[in-house]
Amino acid sequence: MDIVNYTLKEYFDQKKSPCLSFNVFALDKEHEEDEQKWHRSDYFQVLLLQEGEVSQGIEHRNFDLLKHQISVVFPHQINALQMGDNAKGIVIQFDEVLFCSDLLKNELISYNNDLMHKLNHVALDEETFAKINHYGVQIFELFQSLSPIKKEQIRFYIKIMLLEIIEAAHQNYQGFRAPDELDYFARFKTLIEANFKSKRTVSYYKDQLQITSKKLNEICKNKTGQTALNIIHERILTEIKRLLIFSGKNHKEIAYELGFDSPSALNKFVYAKLKETPSELKQELSKIYKY
Repeated sequence: MDIVNYTLKEYFDQKKSPCLSFNVFALDKEHEEDEQKWHRSDYFQVLLLQEGEVSQGIEHRNFDLLKHQISVVFPHQINALQMGDNAKGIVIQFDEVLFCSDLLKNELISYNNDLMHKLNHVALDEETFAKINHYGVQIFELFQSLSPIKKEQIRFYIKIMLLEIIEAAHQNYQGFRAPDELDYFARFKTLIEANFKSKRTVSYYKDQLQITSKKLNEICKNKTGQTALNIIHERILTEIKRLLIFSGKNHKEIAYELGFDSPSALNKFVYAKLKETPSELKQELSKIYKY
């Protein structure tokens, strides 16, 4: 099965417009051709289905998304979508740096077990959907005529919308249980979140999971197409981006906060991943996040 990779940067490059940290559009047949292909992306995607029906596959699960339901696809999840004739809704895409706020990371610990599967398919009552859809409509309308203030409003509404979705999914998810002993990937991601600042070797995580490095890599490749080490590095890189643009800390402070021996080690890591220095990365991110 061929799997296509999508990025927000490539999308905006094709449009020959400045890269943003988010994209918003109405669900219609114009976008269906790309979405029908099995693909993975480097961004989150929220689909608010206002009317009709959508058939969606995410990883190994297939389901019908119905009126007043929501789907959240996480970065690197393999997925595909096929719309029914009367499907109508709003699609909001945004990058991982925007999502990984301190609020979502630290304040919602009780919601984090199996969060990905909870949000892939969220069934709501009409009143709850209307409340969340209201934020989606506001985001869509603001996106039609962007300004520096409207971009800030969009980021604010995306976070509020996510909090509402997480709360609704947590209350409504039937049959939820914490990941069992065999759900190694969920446990691996949880371990990374708790330890990525100080532990960045596959050996540490495979020991914690009590499986072999080969088995862990096999699981990660099946889930995301990436190796375990790449997943660890992507989490570190996401945090570097967040700290560069949002924290006000200098490179030395960021290096030591994330467990690097020196600013030089931070520089080498960023350059190895992106072929640019932290200073160049910050300048690039500033064009996206600062207005």
